[in-house]
Amino acid sequence: MRQTEPLRESCARPGTPGTAALLFARAESGSMVILGLFLMMALLLIGGISVDLMRVEYERLRMQAVLDSAVLAATDLDQVLDPEAVVRDYVAKADLAGELTQVQAVSALDARDVAASGTISMPTMFVRAIGFDTLDVGVRSRAREAIGNIEVSLVLDVSGSMDNYGRLTNMKLAAKEFVQTLMGNAVVGALPVLGSGSGPQVSISIVPYATQVAAGADMLSQFTLERANPDTTCLDFPAASFSTTTVDLATPYVQTGSFDPFTRSAPPRIPVCRTDAAFRITPLSNSQTALNAQIDALTASGNTSIDLGVKWGAALLDPTMQPVVRSLIADGKVDPIFDGRPHGPENRNTMKVLVVMTDGENTRQYQLNPGYDEELSDVWGVREVSLWGGERWKYSVRSTEPGDRDGDGRSNEEWYIPRTDRWSRNIDGGNANAVQLTYRQLWKLMSVSYNAYNNWYRQTNSASLYYEWINGPLQRIEAAEKDARLSSICRAAKDKGILVFGIGFEITAENARIMRDCASSENHYYDVEGLQIVTAFSSIARTINQLRLVQ
Repeated sequence: MRQTEPLRESCARPGTPGTAALLFARAESGSMVILGLFLMMALLLIGGISVDLMRVEYERLRMQAVLDSAVLAATDLDQVLDPEAVVRDYVAKADLAGELTQVQAVSALDARDVAASGTISMPTMFVRAIGFDTLDVGVRSRAREAIGNIEVSLVLDVSGSMDNYGRLTNMKLAAKEFVQTLMGNAVVGALPVLGSGSGPQVSISIVPYATQVAAGADMLSQFTLERANPDTTCLDFPAASFSTTTVDLATPYVQTGSFDPFTRSAPPRIPVCRTDAAFRITPLSNSQTALNAQIDALTASGNTSIDLGVKWGAALLDPTMQPVVRSLIADGKVDPIFDGRPHGPENRNTMKVLVVMTDGENTRQYQLNPGYDEELSDVWGVREVSLWGGERWKYSVRSTEPGDRDGDGRSNEEWYIPRTDRWSRNIDGGNANAVQLTYRQLWKLMSVSYNAYNNWYRQTNSASLYYEWINGPLQRIEAAEKDARLSSICRAAKDKGILVFGIGFEITAENARIMRDCASSENHYYDVEGLQIVTAFSSIARTINQLRLVQ
């Protein structure tokens, strides 16, 4: 039998070609273990880094969600609290106050821009092995909300009582400061810290009111008018019109007659629809100079119709007036930048504000009854011009029952001559040029009371005849009815989203209640005396402009 050769004998002997390789393999037999350990440690480190990064990312997302909610709440234009305080409160309630590093809030008349930033500093569990004890990551959030357009109707009482106790002077000072506050901030340009953007477009309409409101011929040219009267620019709105802020340009509105229901004078002194230039509505203006000029020119006269003032003020904020505004723009009466105003509900970045000021209560309003406007009266007149350029009218009133009217034995005395308080067979002066006057002509020459007294009462000294001619031509809308109309139009304005401010200037408690009910809330009503009215207007302007730079 052949003996088996030992295993070592099968290996290459020293000096043979495989000897070196075999020895090297035997010397490096543990190297894979070390490499495996290094690879295992690397994998563990990578996994640890992932864990630390996941922890940081979780905290970052939590911080981001808190900051997003905080700045959105702070940026809301309805937010009345300090924007920075709102952000800090949100963050504190999430127990992240320590991570908040900065809050910036910039406000303008129509916009609010809020930014907040923070830093998450997370202690590491695994990454510290490579020298990082913490992982820091920044978080930032920013929001901006803007109102691109602001429409304001400034409804001002210029009734006769405003002439008392310096009220008109104080109101003018307050109204001009109001305009200055709004127009002075109207173009704010770039937000100084947080970015840039165009400033707001602010329009202010001034609506003076007394017994009536004069819209102006340019504005009324777009209305459908009934009993049109070239001598006035007021309208007699029916009661139903006060349930809505809209105006229907296709529906006929009765144009207010030119007559004086207050005095006994010829010519009339206090027309129900005032014709002085300052009394006319100024629609949608952005000129501080023009607005101040009108305010300075205001005078006080007439009764008080708060309901009519609010009706017109609300109408100038209602989109149904857009055709009127377009016409005024075409005529050069309104700046073209206001084309499309009053904006409709589709333009959600528009703020509409109605500021209503009064020094009293609704009082009686007068309108002409049908039949006392263009129709012929029973009064004839002839105008005589003197050599020195003066003129006078001679009037004659025709009786329907000619006869011996004054008992002097003369018959066929069919003409009463007011100038001489006697009856005659002929027109005063016997002038063949005497003409039968229409009531419209008559009311331009004398007040209603003057006609009732001089042309009718003195014929027989009959009180019943006097009151027949006082009451016959006039329709009266009493204070209680006007209070109801005011309540209705204020409610309609608020339902349309119009922000209503009320100012009661030295008024009674009951009238203050009516004005308080008209306002959007009790906080939107101001009860003032004397120079407090300046403070009230200033406060309203600041409320509109409550978004201001927060230090």
